[in-house]
Amino acid sequence: MIDQTVAHYQILEKLGEGGMGVVYKAQDTKLNRTVALKFLPEHISASEKDAARFMQEAQAAASLNHPNICTIHGIEESNGKHFIVMEFVDGQTLQEKKISLSMKQALDIGIQIAEGLAAAHEKGVVHRDIKPENIMIRKDGIVQIMDFGLAKLRGASRLTKEGSTVGTAGYMSPEQVQGQDTDHRSDIFSLGVLLYEMLTGQLPFKGVHETAIAYEIVNVDSPPMSSLNHEIPPELDVIVLECLEKDPRERTQSAGQVAVDLKRYRRESSRSRVSRFTGTRPVQPAPLNVGQDPRSGEAPPFSRKALPFSRPLAAGLALMILFAGYGLSMLVRSEEPGTGIIRASIGTPPGVRYFDALGGHSAISPDGSMIVFGGVDSADNTLLWIRRLDSEEARALANTENAIYPFWSPDEKSIGFFSEGKLRTISSTGGPVLTLADAPFGRGATWSSNGTIVFCPALQDPNLYAVSASGGPTRVVASLDSSAQFYPRFPSFLPDGEHFLFAGVDVGGGNQSNVFVASLNGDETPKILDDASNPLYSNGALLFYRQGIIMGQPFDPESRSLGGKPISLQGNVNAWAPRAKGDFSVSTNGILLYAGGARTSGQGTDFVWIDQSGQMKSILQTVVFSEPSLSPDHDQIAFDQPNRESGGIDIWTYDLRKNVQRRLTFLAPSSAMGPVWSRDGTKIYFNSELGGGKASVHVKRADGSGEHQILAKGEGTVTAGYYPTDVSPDGRYLLVAIANESISNLAMLDLTGTTTPLPLKGLGLQGSGARFSPDGQWIVYRSNTRRSGTGRIMVSRFLGPTGTWEVAPEGGNPIWTANGIIFFSTTQSRHTKVDISFSGGSPAFSPPRFLFPGSVGSNVFIYGYSITRKSYLGVRALSAGSNSRLSLIVHWPQLMK
Repeated sequence: MIDQTVAHYQILEKLGEGGMGVVYKAQDTKLNRTVALKFLPEHISASEKDAARFMQEAQAAASLNHPNICTIHGIEESNGKHFIVMEFVDGQTLQEKKISLSMKQALDIGIQIAEGLAAAHEKGVVHRDIKPENIMIRKDGIVQIMDFGLAKLRGASRLTKEGSTVGTAGYMSPEQVQGQDTDHRSDIFSLGVLLYEMLTGQLPFKGVHETAIAYEIVNVDSPPMSSLNHEIPPELDVIVLECLEKDPRERTQSAGQVAVDLKRYRRESSRSRVSRFTGTRPVQPAPLNVGQDPRSGEAPPFSRKALPFSRPLAAGLALMILFAGYGLSMLVRSEEPGTGIIRASIGTPPGVRYFDALGGHSAISPDGSMIVFGGVDSADNTLLWIRRLDSEEARALANTENAIYPFWSPDEKSIGFFSEGKLRTISSTGGPVLTLADAPFGRGATWSSNGTIVFCPALQDPNLYAVSASGGPTRVVASLDSSAQFYPRFPSFLPDGEHFLFAGVDVGGGNQSNVFVASLNGDETPKILDDASNPLYSNGALLFYRQGIIMGQPFDPESRSLGGKPISLQGNVNAWAPRAKGDFSVSTNGILLYAGGARTSGQGTDFVWIDQSGQMKSILQTVVFSEPSLSPDHDQIAFDQPNRESGGIDIWTYDLRKNVQRRLTFLAPSSAMGPVWSRDGTKIYFNSELGGGKASVHVKRADGSGEHQILAKGEGTVTAGYYPTDVSPDGRYLLVAIANESISNLAMLDLTGTTTPLPLKGLGLQGSGARFSPDGQWIVYRSNTRRSGTGRIMVSRFLGPTGTWEVAPEGGNPIWTANGIIFFSTTQSRHTKVDISFSGGSPAFSPPRFLFPGSVGSNVFIYGYSITRKSYLGVRALSAGSNSRLSLIVHWPQLMK
């Protein structure tokens, strides 16, 4: 068609050809301007239906008017040929340009693409084929998105054939690959791919053919960009990785937000001078002279004046960081002019990822010379690792398997941690482990200069305990009023070695955490700060975690009082959401260690079948908040998961045969949790605080029909509410836990008529997680022991003569199988089985033995057994560690100015 005239357009040259048309450069002889013409291919023009769809989408594109979108001048027809008249863009495609992009250029291009997409999405137009060939970069630097020929209006029918996919391999979203309905979030995923490629030079999903690429897009997480380009900081990594979330609900929800995030990052990074250091040998850092050492008890009150930072430190640390080798290296990415503040990131050894579950497991030594962190290898084995900041090597500490929440001794010679239900210490150079105390669910500890360790041993223990670092008896040093549903967590000593801070966490459903102060002599525990957790003192300031941000506020450790206003120090911090633990620590000389880049929402989980040998087979990945329930026919799972829109939790079912999920409850903004199947499989019981009250027992038909009904309403003297746990084999009784203050009482609800759960007689101990025996005559449960927080596994008659027997002195999550009881041993971190026989009306128990030949991991819990599959139903907690990266802020007190 070159040199031909169509209507009043003279064809000058062919610009390109795609699946939905051929594009020519042309001269508009009426208006004397250069334009581009896009013609519908002849094989499509033959179909009136396809021609109509072409015109419809062209009209949708023509409604867009934005500097970053190629303008549509008109839609015309000549001699039966339909074509679109478009703005002619004189420049290069991103495909041609991307090999020479700097980070600054990549950010600028990404922002413009995001803003163009945001404008299109506001008009209801989705591109569906964002790729480098469809992005033009003009000579003046303006970026324009081309070819909305594949765009569709919300609710309009697909342009492609039934069941086919639209897009280009490598840039398609998971929903496109799977042929599902798409919306604007599909474009956001493709934008994330573009950003990733521009910043690293590589696609996030690779394969030798399209099928392999498609598999990666749907099933494989992309590696962090920082693992490919060490100049990419965690903040930028997170922005891109959030665009690449597999689930559209978890993806960044608008292109406009992507633009805002990229602009914010560009603005903040422009305030710093991005530095690259070169040299031939390591340089030892000068001492960090940030005021007096707080451990001496002589730390000066916080001053907003400039602190006496050592300038040689900055250069020394920068050079030291450069020479840390292979995957372990820290990269100084910025030094903030005029402040001495240096920011650096720390890698992990090859094949090891940072263990960031439950709020993270890292700590910097008091003198700022070393860090300790949890590392997970490719076989999911967890150990503590130590890294000196003046060395290129990290080393694993033997005998620290499955260790959590490490903490340092004041002299840096030892490290404390929790493992296998115990509080333990080990030399920082390695060696034997010293066990100090029981701590079945340890949640933080701190080591004073006088050799005392204060620790939290369990989730629902209202006390903090002290023990000598050399061993000996424990004693209570602080308590909270458990009737208010607050429990202490993560203590941290003040400089005098006598007083300590800690978080009080509301586990009664309020999602609240406050900061308290206490002392070793057992004084009162006044609250000093609301809506805060993970308190640490350093350099005249109280650091704490609040809503994803590390905050700092002036604090006098002698009067133990706050001054001034809180100041944001660092955002995007890994956390054990929604409360209790932000992933950071501080040295006494002005270094802040934190993990950024991970979500602050609940950890992901994976339903698995576990066979008799301990081999696991994945069923479904989701986020589960409480115990799932296996249907009586073993073909369905009922579980709860978060509702991203309402912020609540809903009950869902998953059909194992059909591979289909279905939402059962719609109670937003209230939550529905803890599903339990009826014995005939027709109903599901659950708890809900519908209307903002206390948890009540509800029931709904399992097929989703009809409305839910309230069977027992939590009210009166009940503090938290009623929580169903199991149904008797005859379907008449529902076991219920009555949450009252810090204690859970066992009760039953007669489903034939009563509306108030009746406490079970003769149990003598409170308990939770009760399950029926196969014949319905007995129950197994976990007892409550308030002092230690441990729970004994107990068996009791359900009805009839009283009697209670101990199955094991510790453990959790008991279930009853055909010939015995399975529970998780907290001290052994192994799944355990005890056989039961009955003689003379009393149970006899075999010695406990491990359920599987090897450990299936302390992150796996069992909730049922399928006779037909000869496998256990388990839930495996998945760590988001691949997204978290440890980082340093040197001279952080300057941020308080």
